[in-house]
Amino acid sequence: MKSLLNLKPQKSIIIVDGKEIEVDADSIVEGDIVVLKKGDKVPVDGIVIEGSCEVNQSAITGEYMPVLKEKGQNVISGSLVQDGYCKIKALRNAKSSVLNQIIKTILEAQSKKPPIAKFADKVVYYFVPTIIIISILTFDIWYFFTENFQLSLIPSVSVLIIACPCALGLATPIAVVSLIGRSAKEGILIKNSDVVEIINNVKTVVFDKTGTLTKGKLKVSSFILENEGLKDYLYTLASKSNHPISKAMVEKFEGSVLEVENFENITGKGLRAVINREIVLNGSLRLMKENNVEIPKKYIEFYENETKKGKVVVFLAVNSKVVGVVSIEDEIREEANEVISKLKKEGYEILMITGDSKNTALEVAKKLGIDNVYFEVFPEDKLKIVENLQEEGKKVMFVGDGINDAPAMAKADVGLSMSSGADIAKETGDAVILSNNLKSILKFIKLSKEGNKIIKQNLFWAYFYNSIGIPVAAGILYPINGVLLKPVFASIAMSFSSVSVVLNALRLQVKRL
Repeated sequence: MKSLLNLKPQKSIIIVDGKEIEVDADSIVEGDIVVLKKGDKVPVDGIVIEGSCEVNQSAITGEYMPVLKEKGQNVISGSLVQDGYCKIKALRNAKSSVLNQIIKTILEAQSKKPPIAKFADKVVYYFVPTIIIISILTFDIWYFFTENFQLSLIPSVSVLIIACPCALGLATPIAVVSLIGRSAKEGILIKNSDVVEIINNVKTVVFDKTGTLTKGKLKVSSFILENEGLKDYLYTLASKSNHPISKAMVEKFEGSVLEVENFENITGKGLRAVINREIVLNGSLRLMKENNVEIPKKYIEFYENETKKGKVVVFLAVNSKVVGVVSIEDEIREEANEVISKLKKEGYEILMITGDSKNTALEVAKKLGIDNVYFEVFPEDKLKIVENLQEEGKKVMFVGDGINDAPAMAKADVGLSMSSGADIAKETGDAVILSNNLKSILKFIKLSKEGNKIIKQNLFWAYFYNSIGIPVAAGILYPINGVLLKPVFASIAMSFSSVSVVLNALRLQVKRL
């Protein structure tokens, strides 16, 4: 829970009688005016009443792009101010904020998660006293018919030895230990062994989009430039900004850094500078229009086509005329298509949930062949979707990577988090994909099912062994053929049963996936 609490600032600045005063963030109440500037964590849900700022709310909504917040727009607690300056009016007390609701939701979902009955443990609990009773009855019966104390003691002791509950006690834990060990080798950390049993009933898999099906990293997908020299313009401007879009362009257009004058980062819109005595703008369509920049038809058509696909488009203008345009997208993981396809072939229902926009969500879903898509959702919405699926009688596995996924992940029958995700998601998940590769989901399912199969085999063998061994040790064969199992042979049989259970569990270590 530590990383989630780290989204809450300890101190914040509020306006009191026209003066800025630092107060404890938790003391902010509805109606307080809060000052936000670059680097601040938003302490409370509020509405912008003055100025503008660019906030990163990916930890809450899963939306990877920073969002410009202007007068009249809402700001969510737990967001990080990346640029700008604004004042917000608190819409509710800090303790009732969205961030605190997420924390509360996670705790409630974790507490409501139904425990899986440990059948073998219950059997072992009653097994020992039952065997003691059988041993005493065996001695009494033998002594009643033979009146020979020493002879009666042999089958009585043999029953105690052969019925040692080692095989029963080892049946489940040795299989789980073997499963966890093999899973770790495959890059999967299983934190809740209950999933071994639950996974067999799961037929619905819900994926988060950003950082799970996609890499959570922006890349340049396509561009048009009037000439090659403009790549240096883009690289020069982008290298002076820490914005995710700028980082993507630095990676794509690596080139020469030109001399820059009057560099300006315009919050939520783009960049402006003077290069080679030319006024250069790099940013949104809004920035172009506000500066009366001429935009040739081909660039408008490019913009319209790319934005329909859910991509972000930025323009490059020199001396009031657009000379280039760049399309940016969140890259889909290379293995995502294969994993989704295989899950569908195995009969799993696939859903995708994201806080991102409709166009972006539908474009990703189309590429991956996912029919059931939920977009522009908040953490509580993700949780509600999982609950609705469970109310329909479905067992749900949720795969995500962000704090905004944690409530839904905690509520799901199986929660699986990516290793690149926030710590709270890892804390909530039943298992973590350490390899950060979606193919590990297929391995996780296969290993869990195989582990469950081995547990059942071990329990069957342990029960079968005891159901045969105990009557033989008690002397059931003696009246037929005079065979009486001595304690030394009973101990060998008991050891064999335990070893067989261990060897069966170790098959997981060499199982081909």
